[in-house]
Amino acid sequence: MKKIIYSILLVTSTSFLSCEDSLDQAPLGVLAQGNLPASDADAIALVNSAYQVNTGKSTAFGYMTDLVTETTISGENPNGGGGLLGLLKWDGNNSYIVGMWQDLNKGIAAANDAIDNVQGNSKISESIQKRVIGEAQFLRAYYLNYAVQFWGDFPIVLHNVDGSNVIRNSVDEVYTQIVKDLNEATDNLPTEYGSTDKGRATQGAAYALLSKVYLTWGQVSPTFNDSERTEKYRLSVEAANKVTGYELEEDFLANWDNNNRNGKESIFATQHNTGTASDGTGGNHLCHCAFSSGFSDELPHVVPANRDVVDSYEKGDQRKEGSFADSLYNPKTGEYYHFKLPRFRKYIDSSDPSGSANNRNVNRSVLRYAEVLLIKAEAINERDKKPNEEAYEAINQVRRRAFKSFPVTEKSAHDLPTGLDYEGFKQAIQQERTWEFVYEQKHWLDLVRWKVLVKTIKNSTVAQDPQYNKQTIELKHYRYPIPQSQRDINPEGLWQNWGYEGYDESKTGTNPYAGLE
Repeated sequence: MKKIIYSILLVTSTSFLSCEDSLDQAPLGVLAQGNLPASDADAIALVNSAYQVNTGKSTAFGYMTDLVTETTISGENPNGGGGLLGLLKWDGNNSYIVGMWQDLNKGIAAANDAIDNVQGNSKISESIQKRVIGEAQFLRAYYLNYAVQFWGDFPIVLHNVDGSNVIRNSVDEVYTQIVKDLNEATDNLPTEYGSTDKGRATQGAAYALLSKVYLTWGQVSPTFNDSERTEKYRLSVEAANKVTGYELEEDFLANWDNNNRNGKESIFATQHNTGTASDGTGGNHLCHCAFSSGFSDELPHVVPANRDVVDSYEKGDQRKEGSFADSLYNPKTGEYYHFKLPRFRKYIDSSDPSGSANNRNVNRSVLRYAEVLLIKAEAINERDKKPNEEAYEAINQVRRRAFKSFPVTEKSAHDLPTGLDYEGFKQAIQQERTWEFVYEQKHWLDLVRWKVLVKTIKNSTVAQDPQYNKQTIELKHYRYPIPQSQRDINPEGLWQNWGYEGYDESKTGTNPYAGLE
């Protein structure tokens, strides 16, 4: 197998992340200096390296999609990469932004390598060829989908060559490639795996991500007319309807229970294993970031900005206690500890809260069935400019679970009122996602695609407190800056995003976000 050349990367050996996920390096490099994969096991090891990049990014996803919103503040050093993100003081040298750019491209390169070296390889069985290629197609789409949302125009590199002279492809071109990969992946991936392969991409995961991509693309494309947007919403609903075999967990918090890993609601999750910071095998740093200060009132790395979301839940909604911890039972003292400011609950291990910060073994939920239902409801409302019975049923199933009204397929007193118009239903969807996906690395992405990022943060309670600097939110924050280290390599192909130092209006336009809120 040829040596992998990570495209458009400036790879450094310096560790620069103050609160980042540890990564077990064993699967990486198994074939890196070897020959072409010569067995099914080789092919699987090759695609494993594409998964492994994702395993190391849980913190960065959290910082770049939760910490930068009105819901979250940082307890870190305000001059570090995470602290600066929380204060909305980032630029093209921010360590998390640089690291995300590098690692998404590493993931894409690893997926490319799997596709190019497995496809048509006579030494690998046809069934494993098909599956591995499907997994790699899903992962390439997965990484590209984050990249296009973080940076907009983004280089599409499908084969691993020297990427120093690449040019940013348009948003529509990137989404076209994502859709192509996911459609092909749905044909290649199995519907399920055996117990030893849980957590790999399935056909259901490809359809779920495809549904989400179609909805987002329809909302953010800079070129679509109304009929083209409507068609993407139609395709989103169509893909959502193909996500079958999943159910909502009766207990909301069961989605983050280590005794229920990859449970019936989980469609795709980042797999994290037990470990500690000292031995280098610990996984999900979201656990550490949420509970780094343990049973004390010292702020952990990330913490709810205030009680705005906590106190907004309707009475009886189990998602309140499933998302926030006002208090936690401390097994060492035999008493409940009451925090002055709530903690994010989902990534605190119920079986070992004291060890959560170091064990870091709770899977990061990426796609679960509740989101498919909400995507479907939203896409129908966007497609028809009003909700129908199917849209109501989708959102109401999520609400019924929230209030423990079972079975979720039967009407409940907690159903949304009928007769909502397009705007009313849209607001209901936005509120439901805010309640459902606390600290699940979705909120900034939602605010961007809904085109309400600036308005939402400026109007928030936390923006009124100057110590958190959230009132400085600007239109440029609809995109992250291209890392300066990458622009130093290729300034012509990697032009800077609008509003950041060094941007060129001949490439960006005068203001691509004009009219956004």
